[in-house]
Amino acid sequence: MYAKSATPFTLENRRFSTPEVALTASTSVLVDALFRTRTSVKATVLIALVYPSVVFAVPCPTPKTLSPKFVVNRIIDGDTVSLDNSSRVRLTGFNSFELKDSGWKGRSAREAKRKVTEWLLGKKVHLTPWPAPADRYGRLLGNLWLTGEYLGELLVAEGLALTVSVPPQSTLVSCLSSIEWDARDAGKGFWSLGQLPERMQALDKNGFRFGVGSVTEIINPKSFILDGRLRVLLPEADPNIKVGIRFEVRGWVSRSPKWLRKRVPWTLKLKDMTNRVRVF
Repeated sequence: MYAKSATPFTLENRRFSTPEVALTASTSVLVDALFRTRTSVKATVLIALVYPSVVFAVPCPTPKTLSPKFVVNRIIDGDTVSLDNSSRVRLTGFNSFELKDSGWKGRSAREAKRKVTEWLLGKKVHLTPWPAPADRYGRLLGNLWLTGEYLGELLVAEGLALTVSVPPQSTLVSCLSSIEWDARDAGKGFWSLGQLPERMQALDKNGFRFGVGSVTEIINPKSFILDGRLRVLLPEADPNIKVGIRFEVRGWVSRSPKWLRKRVPWTLKLKDMTNRVRVF
């Protein structure tokens, strides 16, 4: 069902032969293109000189703060676990599909849970950052450090989770984006199915989506519509948006407000500009 690696993923065998750029909120359309086409070393260096806000991808940083060791005593799904101190942890920087999803998404979600169970259940881990903040549901927000790598690295590398930036919990987004591109190129996990990114016409319910579409209408510098189906709300103005530009976008989609729903049924409020990338 899923393409498997010839060798297990570790930090030592991860490829960083081609420098990449991590998008920042001020990055130009040209840099967007370079990020998605895995530019040559020469071109990347040139763009870095012209656009000083561009940051080269590097291996995921080691944690600055670590919790005491906790035992993972329950795997809820691919991105949520429980620890033996009664804490529930929502892992950040990536998202796996929901177990209740149908079709290939549900199968991917079950495979992600199976892998996390195999890797972590009953094992001792550190949580970072520490102390960890909590969300409105009382879940701790952070990453699990497994003596040399993060759980997110393993899931994204296997094509079982998608990178997503939700500031301020976005420390790993740059390195996870690099790992995601390796998995995408290699056809790992759900990347082997040819289902991602989804077309706007496939939008049919609330939840996390990674889709692609063309700008059909500009509402204002902070919002536009893709394929007449999805209103995208940006965290800051972008004067470079033009009708006809194609974007890949990722995040949590919800029904549009009633006054707009008949014309544009879905809305995506982007948490970070790096969750929207121009494609050609």
